[in-house]
Amino acid sequence: MREIVIVVADLYLEPEPAGPTPIAAPAADAALPVDSAGAAAGAGAAPGLEHLARFAERKALPEGWRAWVARWAGLPEYAGEAPASVAAAPLAAALADRSVWLATPLHLLAGLTSLHFDRRSILRLARPEIEELGASFRETFGDSGFDLQPLAGGELLLSGPAGSARSRTTEPARLLLTSIDEALARGEGAAALRRLSTEIEMWLHAHPLNARRARRGAPVVASLWLWGGGEALIAPPRASRELRDVAFGSDAYVRGLWRLAGGETRPMPVDFAAVVGEVGAPRALGVVEVGELLQTEASWRLAHAMAEIDRRLISPALAALHRGELERLTLLANDRCLTVRAADRWRRWRRRRSALEGLA
Repeated sequence: MREIVIVVADLYLEPEPAGPTPIAAPAADAALPVDSAGAAAGAGAAPGLEHLARFAERKALPEGWRAWVARWAGLPEYAGEAPASVAAAPLAAALADRSVWLATPLHLLAGLTSLHFDRRSILRLARPEIEELGASFRETFGDSGFDLQPLAGGELLLSGPAGSARSRTTEPARLLLTSIDEALARGEGAAALRRLSTEIEMWLHAHPLNARRARRGAPVVASLWLWGGGEALIAPPRASRELRDVAFGSDAYVRGLWRLAGGETRPMPVDFAAVVGEVGAPRALGVVEVGELLQTEASWRLAHAMAEIDRRLISPALAALHRGELERLTLLANDRCLTVRAADRWRRWRRRRSALEGLA
């Protein structure tokens, strides 16, 4: 295999402050020991990520990771498409002449005067839950001209009249860098989209699904964040294209991109050691989310989740690189691209960096 690309899709960090001090993991995420089994029992143990921070070639991604992945996969024609347009590809037959938006379930924290977003706020719902929301939405909003359909991976897709997806929206993971009010839809068509969002919040407030989630101690769905809007793609999948690269994970954009190329994504493996030996696959892409790990481990913070991503994905791939089984390892996160080759580890004059410093 020539290359493994790992995307941490929801990792965004605050900009580096002015002055000589580099950004590092927050003090609350300071290094703690790792248990004897190698799992992230404490924060900060991320030797693979630290290696990348020190030795990798680093580039900014002004268009974000999705456009980079589209070009990397040999699909540059989709690099400029809206995330929802690409994510809608598996449902293309039912969405002809429709506008589409990704509808991401959010759990928001109530403050004294406003609602707050943190790294656990993005929810990935079970398939029965998103199917229930889709059916319930049709019953409640049937005359609105909008529809809500489940996507694999725990999100939903909102569709509406053609030409209605002109407003500027914000990816939910980027809410960490701004306030919710500042991230609301702007521009043409924004007023209608914001009204619909408010109506959805009122509908969710009394929804039986949330009552059941609250009883079992699960975070309730306060909102469906509508973003990434565009027109549904009517181009047929490129079934004639020889797609040899493999993609892992449940990200809606990557699933749609692979469908447009005539392929299918696969479930994320436990670690990438097995992926390296994939027969006939020259390159592999894996997409993970910090928030999904934080949802499953209530006591974890950011550095715990990054240590787990390192243990499962980055370090096994890096070991394969040093054994000569890979040519390149690339990490995409925080609008940065870090690429390392085996020979780069001999550049010992490069100073050591903390795990997150290379992504700042």
